[in-house]
This record gives sequence, structure tokens and C-alpha cells, in this order.
Amino acid sequence: MARHHVTATVNGDAVEFLCETHQTLLEVLRDVIGLTGTKEGCGTGDCGACSVTINGRLMCSCLVLGVEA
Repeated sequence: MARHHVTATVNGDAVEFLCETHQTLLEVLRDVIGLTGTKEGCGTGDCGACSVTINGRLMCSCLVLGVEA
């Protein structure tokens, strides 16, 4: 599969990463960037364990694709 180059700001720091089209932001944060503070709970956005702030909005990272970051 094709990997996409993404630039974003995470915890105030500029980061660049490559991710697959299907990878969730949760997977990217934990497996690609190495930030394991974000936890996986239900995987369906119901529990809120994976919540992150994106552009001032609280979002479930299991429901957002990494390429959308």
C-alpha cells in the first residue's frame, strides 16, 4: 500500500511521519510516533480512552485517520 507523508504538531512539537491510508490516528500515535500515552479502549469511539485534542476539538483518535492529521 502507499504510504503518505504527514506533517503535524503533536504536544507543541512539529512531527513528520509516514502512514498507511487505513491507519487510525491512534495507531500512528502509538506505533509510528511512539507516544503510548494515548490508550486504546473500545476501538469504536464509545469509551473515550483514546481522546485527543485536534484543532481545539476533543476527538476519538480511533475514529480519525492518520492522514487526516
